[in-house]
Amino acid sequence: MLHKKVILLFSSVLILLIAFQCKEPSGNSTTSQIKKDTLVYLNHADSARYVGMNQCKLCHQSIYNSFIKTGMGKSFDVATKEKSSADYSHPLIYDKIKDFYYNASWRNDSLYFTEFRLKGRDTIFKRTEQVNYIIGSGQHTNSHIQSVNGYLNQMPMTFYTQKKKWDLPPGFEDGHNTHLNRKIGLECMSCHNSYPNFVLGSENKYNGVQEGINCERCHGPGSIHVAQRQTGSKIDTSKYIDYSIVNPAKLSIDRQFDICQRCHLQGNAVLKEGKSFFDFKPGMKLNDFMTVFLPKYENADDEFIMASHADRLKQSKCFIKSYEVASKAQPPEI
Repeated sequence: MLHKKVILLFSSVLILLIAFQCKEPSGNSTTSQIKKDTLVYLNHADSARYVGMNQCKLCHQSIYNSFIKTGMGKSFDVATKEKSSADYSHPLIYDKIKDFYYNASWRNDSLYFTEFRLKGRDTIFKRTEQVNYIIGSGQHTNSHIQSVNGYLNQMPMTFYTQKKKWDLPPGFEDGHNTHLNRKIGLECMSCHNSYPNFVLGSENKYNGVQEGINCERCHGPGSIHVAQRQTGSKIDTSKYIDYSIVNPAKLSIDRQFDICQRCHLQGNAVLKEGKSFFDFKPGMKLNDFMTVFLPKYENADDEFIMASHADRLKQSKCFIKSYEVASKAQPPEI
């Protein structure tokens, strides 16, 4: 049921983007225009910088007010009672393989997890650590992260919102509980949140992290767009494409999908030589930066990894039909 809901949601977004594209004035749908879409966006330049969502909202307040209430807008934040979606009436779990108990509790406005072991009625081991960040919008889960001098690690408690229960996080089950030692690397952080200030050469050290996936993850860095607006430059976007920033609705279906597949195509992502997880920008071709290998098993064509939303959608009748129609309506990109 969850997979069907995800596919329906993903399909709705894609169909909406297609609809926007179909409404584009005829003067903007020529072969030369389509070919230029992936080549001339000014915010693809190395000089373009990310400005942050607070800058975007100065001109797009109503969009900002709506977006921060979405799953992406609520994807990551500091651990507060307002951010948490968990039920703390019975926050106790037991890892029977590792023989550890876990409990969650608030001390004033700070959240703490306690790991302990019992022998009979006696507590023979106990460790309490503060939770610094909550990851996940709360629509499905809240997972938890500890920061020690900027080094981020996942903690061994997750609240599953739909089941209304605490349990071990995904990947911690069946004897794989890493306690407080699962490193939150750049690949993980760069999909579950906006781009962080990552310390190059480290595995999981950050000088700073954002508070939720923001506008620029789908529109690209906004510094050039902001600079143009501040100088009074305006573009009638009902007639023309604003090339200072990417509007996904103006891209071809394949480039729209690349934006989504950057994070919604779960597999083994292998970066191309000399590339990093920071390099891809909306409107670019994802396979210029990474190759994602998807596991396929014999007699399991209808089975998918948890976050492979794009892979599932591409095999749906809805997408196949929509893609055929859209492909006939526009020439291929170079």
